[in-house]
Amino acid sequence: MRIVVKLGTKLLTEKSGLLNLKSMGRIIGELGQLMDAGHEIIIVSSGAIGAGCGVLQISPDKLYLRQKQAVASIGQTELMKVFKEFFKKQNRIIGQILITSSDLSSRRSYLNIRNTIFTLLDMGVVPVINENDTVAVEELKFKDNDKIAGIVTAKVDADKLVILTDVKGLYDDKDCLVKEVKKVDQKIYDYASGKGSELSMGGMKTKLQTAKKLIKLCGANMYIADGTKEGNLKSIAEGKNPGTEFIAGDKIISQKKRWIAYGSEPRGKVFLDRGAVDALTEKNRSLLPVGVQKAEGSFSHGDLISCVNQSGTEIARGLSNYSSREVGKIAGLRSYRIKEKLGYMDYEEVIHRDNLVVI
Repeated sequence: MRIVVKLGTKLLTEKSGLLNLKSMGRIIGELGQLMDAGHEIIIVSSGAIGAGCGVLQISPDKLYLRQKQAVASIGQTELMKVFKEFFKKQNRIIGQILITSSDLSSRRSYLNIRNTIFTLLDMGVVPVINENDTVAVEELKFKDNDKIAGIVTAKVDADKLVILTDVKGLYDDKDCLVKEVKKVDQKIYDYASGKGSELSMGGMKTKLQTAKKLIKLCGANMYIADGTKEGNLKSIAEGKNPGTEFIAGDKIISQKKRWIAYGSEPRGKVFLDRGAVDALTEKNRSLLPVGVQKAEGSFSHGDLISCVNQSGTEIARGLSNYSSREVGKIAGLRSYRIKEKLGYMDYEEVIHRDNLVVI
């Protein structure tokens, strides 16, 4: 199998922020055993900011963005040095990939990253992926490496995503471990609480957001499991469930639509009336201007935009055939009136169904 393993900050660092060499050594040893068994492993790693704080002996509290970027540049070198040393003991080589949200906004860049990962795997190299904290600005940041892990899982057609953290999995409102989730709905979201540790940038909610897209669109199961317990990785590879398993549905979409759904952040949004929402979600139709109430944001032809219902909830996203200025002018009109309003009609649809994914 091809397995993406996301390692959380709490597993990789001590409370002080220094890297937890004992924990890292054990986990990397288990990853090596999976590779010895024939599995392909891709690592998505957190911990750069925490490791940098540990080196500098400073607290991560109240760091400004530019300080986080500087600290991450220090921590990233420490993090990769440890990965390199532990994998070297297994006679394995690692390859580092640093990405930002803007890297995935371009279809070409998205494919280049995918091809790089495949090439590293073909060469027997272990890809280690992290967000490029040193260059990302606030509006471009992923906010959490769980999201990166989900994007990578979708991108490389992985069979499983394993998110290792310091808890057993998702707990319900009675403090009982939820073993299986087939649909991430509001009830499941209500179970999520807390914002993660001071060294991490996410929590259970971002994990659930990642799971929702994976199991609905990409055919990959996702697991949240206790990374402090030895043997959990092996159990998951063998088909067992030591934590919470999010079970994928039968629907699998193309790589192009995965990029639309998962690979980038929308540049703007369009508000739809009830008829348009029904046409997109129930009838697999294209989005016509007659169903658009208004446009928000600044986007151009070919940009990814979000489609929201009247309450502002995202129901789909796709590639716009028109700019935000043009959509604002033709909103609510029948398609045959586009030329009358704009002086031209390049497309009958605001978003064609081949370039649209229902979220």
